[in-house]
Amino acid sequence: MTRLWSALRAASLTLCLAGVAGYAIAAEPPEPSKAEQQAALANVPSHARQYYDHYWYNAPVGGNPYANWTPPPPPWQFCINDSMLGTSWRTDLLNEVKKLNAQYHAAGLTKAEVLSTDSNNNIGVQLTQFNNLSRQGCNVIISTPSNPTGLCAGMKDALEKNVLSITVQSPVNCPYAMNVGSNQYYGGRELAEWVAKALKGKGNVLILSGVPGISTTIGLEAGSKAAFAKYPGIKIVGTVYGFWNEATSKTEMVKWLATHPQKLDGIVSYGDMAVAADEALAQSGRPPVMQADGTNECAYIAYWHEKKLHTLALLAGGGSNGYEAFYVALKMLNGAKPTTNMVWFPLPALNDASAEKLYAAYPGITHTSSCWADAPDHHLVADSYIDAFFKGGKKIEPKPNP
Repeated sequence: MTRLWSALRAASLTLCLAGVAGYAIAAEPPEPSKAEQQAALANVPSHARQYYDHYWYNAPVGGNPYANWTPPPPPWQFCINDSMLGTSWRTDLLNEVKKLNAQYHAAGLTKAEVLSTDSNNNIGVQLTQFNNLSRQGCNVIISTPSNPTGLCAGMKDALEKNVLSITVQSPVNCPYAMNVGSNQYYGGRELAEWVAKALKGKGNVLILSGVPGISTTIGLEAGSKAAFAKYPGIKIVGTVYGFWNEATSKTEMVKWLATHPQKLDGIVSYGDMAVAADEALAQSGRPPVMQADGTNECAYIAYWHEKKLHTLALLAGGGSNGYEAFYVALKMLNGAKPTTNMVWFPLPALNDASAEKLYAAYPGITHTSSCWADAPDHHLVADSYIDAFFKGGKKIEPKPNP
């Protein structure tokens, strides 16, 4: 595994530099040998292994990085180290963690305030902020890194200080953190497969991606391209980076459309940018196209309803992801030992019918709403699914109420 960690770290740095400078992925990460893959997945519960396909596009899967970690006594200090709090997804995550923290503060188990930082996608600033949180007495740091290796030094130092580091939907290529989320390669493949089938295997498609170079983007793009490659009649005509921001993605889409007059038949977008893509098409005098989106923002659910779209989305709100990360932290704070550093779960899919039900559950939302249409219980998977990744520990009391 040491060889794999080193190779992936080097590949990730190359990818990040290429992505930021030229908005392109320079090279694919190396595929582990069959023996290395089997060794990595041996730590994953058997029922969950199907969701780890091509895991190396995201980060290495290994054993428990906290084998020698002793949970600190309560009250625990929860902290958020974010790379871009300016998006509604990240705000939703932060609010959910604050909500859960308040429940445990009432029970005398956490401190009153959740400390949070925002680096505005500057990895150097984020590392400094991460280190400051670690030194300020945080017991748990929940982070969304803007680079797969940029926080490694801070996470190593945090582990030495007995601080628990948890990433959310942005795994790191360093063995000092728990990574919680979903396999982006798997998700990108699912979205692209739906678009390809909806187009009956023929047409020009565009990828509307997030932040170039980070593990989330790398995995999503690789999965999408692998799915489209199975359809000779599908041509990927471009990749636009919208940084998971509606204003940015709309601007970039309009610019791309102005310089690419060919017909566009489909879009795979990776979250919080779907409405912007449709608005950019309309502004450019283009008709709507077949689209699948990686998230379930209220604006898109309302737009879906208003335009009677035929589309697919993945249920992946920031609040729901915040709950899953918080639950993993609770498991470990109560003495449970993880079997692996990578706790991945499948994301529920929304089709036309289930999106209509979700629209009814959020009365008054419009295509400008900034909320997230999560399932009412804020669960992406049952707690029992997460429990299977752990051994031992005390029962979590009180039970979290998302």
